[in-house]
Amino acid sequence: MPSINYPYPDPKNDAERNANRQAADDYQRQEEEAATLLDLADGLPPLTPELLLEQVRLDLAAAGLHVAPPQPLTDEDQGGVVVYINDDAQVVVDWLPNARLDRAALDMVEADRTDHEAVVRYEVVRSAMDTALGAILTGFRYATSRPGFGFGHIVVQSTR
Repeated sequence: MPSINYPYPDPKNDAERNANRQAADDYQRQEEEAATLLDLADGLPPLTPELLLEQVRLDLAAAGLHVAPPQPLTDEDQGGVVVYINDDAQVVVDWLPNARLDRAALDMVEADRTDHEAVVRYEVVRSAMDTALGAILTGFRYATSRPGFGFGHIVVQSTR
């Protein structure tokens, strides 16, 4: 079993061989317990969007991210991770720059100055945080899809 992390990759005596056997037995037991839990989970109904929203918010906070309060956001609140339920009852995770950068970039776009430093910073931040959020959600074993346009992640209910 190559995926087992044996304490003694090259055992030199009976004690080390016994430790490796114990590691293999522990690994087998954990695999069996995981299979049992997955079988039990198959019988559970899918999470409601509200419960999934709270689960995602808690996991993102556990990852060390500041999760903005639920919508509607005011200028004082804006900035950071937002998690909300959209009109299609889907949980959406997105990143909002602070209102100051948001307004500065919008002003430059409206003035047709898309190469302005504020616009570049805005797009770099949005892109980097979108990638980071996708990696974090994947690390927490969430399946995601992309919205029809722009940034953000729709957390997809598992159909296992």
